[in-house]
Amino acid sequence: MSISLPQFLRRTPVLALTAALYATRTRFAALEPIFRAAFDYGLVYPWRALAAFTPEKVFSDLIEAVLGAIYIDTNGDLKACMAISRRFGVLEWVEMALKNNVQIRHPKEEVDRLAGHKKVRYHVWIEDVDDHDPGPIEELVDAG
Repeated sequence: MSISLPQFLRRTPVLALTAALYATRTRFAALEPIFRAAFDYGLVYPWRALAAFTPEKVFSDLIEAVLGAIYIDTNGDLKACMAISRRFGVLEWVEMALKNNVQIRHPKEEVDRLAGHKKVRYHVWIEDVDDHDPGPIEELVDAG
């Protein structure tokens, strides 16, 4: 069972939080098929789709705070943290990645690992990505 994060806030969410939630849900709805395809059939984490997702930081901050509070309040009971992660819908994605052996290492981290002690020089550029059309699924899933 998945519940929305604002239901954990114990008070009516402010307008900014409501707008952020709507924007995040809209982007996720557009990108969810890409994420699901990557976790169900792909071998590589969908980094490009994740970059297009760009959820508002408030949500990761809230999840981190809730998980930290549960961890502290339960004296480090990881089962309690896993239970709330499952209710948030996060654990499902982790389990899919583990079950399907999805390579989750960030591409930059993989290049650094492969380079060993050799010096690596990166060239970075910004690419426009339309949230509602992040490109063909094949390109995102088969990014290896």
